[in-house]
Amino acid sequence: MVPALPVVFPPGSDGSSKIPVIINPGARSARAGKRLEAIRSLSSRVELHGTQGAGDAGRMAEEMARAGAPLIVAAGGDGTVNEVVNGIVRAGAEDRTMLGVLPTGTMNVFAAELGMAAARLDECWRAITSGRPRRVDLWELNGVRFVQLAGVGMDAAIIQATTWEAKKKYGPVSYLMSGWRLLGGRGIELKVEAEGGEVVTGTQVLVGNGRNYGGPFPMFPNAVAGDGLLDVVVMPRHGWREFYAVGRAMLSGRYAPARGVHYFQTPGLKVTAAEPVAFEVDGELAGAAEVLKFAHAGSVVVMAPVPVGR
Repeated sequence: MVPALPVVFPPGSDGSSKIPVIINPGARSARAGKRLEAIRSLSSRVELHGTQGAGDAGRMAEEMARAGAPLIVAAGGDGTVNEVVNGIVRAGAEDRTMLGVLPTGTMNVFAAELGMAAARLDECWRAITSGRPRRVDLWELNGVRFVQLAGVGMDAAIIQATTWEAKKKYGPVSYLMSGWRLLGGRGIELKVEAEGGEVVTGTQVLVGNGRNYGGPFPMFPNAVAGDGLLDVVVMPRHGWREFYAVGRAMLSGRYAPARGVHYFQTPGLKVTAAEPVAFEVDGELAGAAEVLKFAHAGSVVVMAPVPVGR
């Protein structure tokens, strides 16, 4: 569970102020387009801001945070959340602007980590306006910040191979379809160096700030989003044996070292390759490089549900 801050509420929680909600009306998620009216009807405090293209959500969030917005809501998937978080950070407002999340995207891994259900937007809104602020680590990969996950190698190749049309038609299953096509193909060898720890090699590196990856799947059983540590899974190859080992670990809650998949925690990470390798952050392609460095980059405060019984 993400560590909690002292209980405080966003200014204007008496219902007197508008809350900006940044949403992509139609591009990467058909569900987001269909839910525009549903989001608008959640509260008279909703103030919708629709994006027109890539980067708009981040620019809007930066402007709002610089103007002193105490709370900004990202309505979309992990990519939208990532843009809004980076906008808040660029404004230097991590300690005065809180983040809210309405999960309306194709993938909503960060929302699932917080206990926010895409099927219950009304409950998500209550968490945003009257839940509990929680401080979550931010990490940086080659200058790009992320809040939930990152991947190098095969993982990024799957995202690159998944078209917008496939995501619109099949949703999260589209990523599995792309992965099936790429399974067993050539992978770039990666040298993975944990800060102050061991050095291993592989063709796929999965990195988590929280437990979930690719959906509500506990890829990183020991992860805590506020402990200052990255959880890392390194697969020596991306074949059936490795995917079976990862699946078994998700079901059992632990990794068996004898199966060849490495799982460890570290405060910093360096990945090197002989040629540029693709990488992604929070489910979106972020670039390609021969040297990739992960580092802690502060934190952000997000509104989340109050735990049951608390």
